[in-house]
Amino acid sequence: MKDRVKGIWNVNAEFWDSKMGEGNDFHKILLEPIQLRLLDIKAGDRILDIACGNGQFARKMAESGAIVTAIDFSDKFIEIAKSKSADNIKYQVIDVTKQTDLKKLEGDLFDSIVCTMAFMDMEDIEILIKHSPKLLKRTGKFVFSITHPCFNSGNIYLVHEQDDIGGNVNNKYGVKISDYLIEQSNLGIGIVGQPEPQYYFHRPVSAILRYFFTNGFMLDAYEEPSYGNIESDANLHKKVFQHIPPALICRLRLVESLR
Repeated sequence: MKDRVKGIWNVNAEFWDSKMGEGNDFHKILLEPIQLRLLDIKAGDRILDIACGNGQFARKMAESGAIVTAIDFSDKFIEIAKSKSADNIKYQVIDVTKQTDLKKLEGDLFDSIVCTMAFMDMEDIEILIKHSPKLLKRTGKFVFSITHPCFNSGNIYLVHEQDDIGGNVNNKYGVKISDYLIEQSNLGIGIVGQPEPQYYFHRPVSAILRYFFTNGFMLDAYEEPSYGNIESDANLHKKVFQHIPPALICRLRLVESLR
């Protein structure tokens, strides 16, 4: 499975880079502002960017003064990211589902770890979370974002209902959800037109946070961004997720930092 997942991302990398650039609407509107606030980057902060993709968020953090180590298990993504190189970024091909690869990151400790929209792409996240305390400073933090496990993951259907009660055409948008608590994997499309469908690994929120809690972390920020009152076109995704969060962003800190 790991080889299959990696092969798919290597095939899709150039297409995703062409669509993502320095961040699409999903990233710029929903993720980037909150992640930057939760990271609270100070000049000289050492940050580990896990599953960096084409490096767009790594470059954004570097612009804020961070010294970034950006990693991805896709050789092709790292090749693309390096071609857009910025100061203060070191790129490495690292598979965080492998203990041997994680050990390559040990040494100087990081002020922060960030993982943007990637846990749901990983067959195994427990190995990474268990190893993370060895990579962080005592006061370090771990920030991650994912497609929201409750509303935008697993077995969901985007719903558009319409009536004309009272002589007016009324539109209602929502999400139909089933089997939320069942951990499962399936093939899906992240961006329409990509060469190959990718694997998604659905986990309920409790399962993800449990890995952190059992490895010495505490949750101190929990954000559920939506498109809110932003004017949107007829795009069903934006209509549905106007007042339902399509993403979840969390910040965790080591419990020992409180001692």
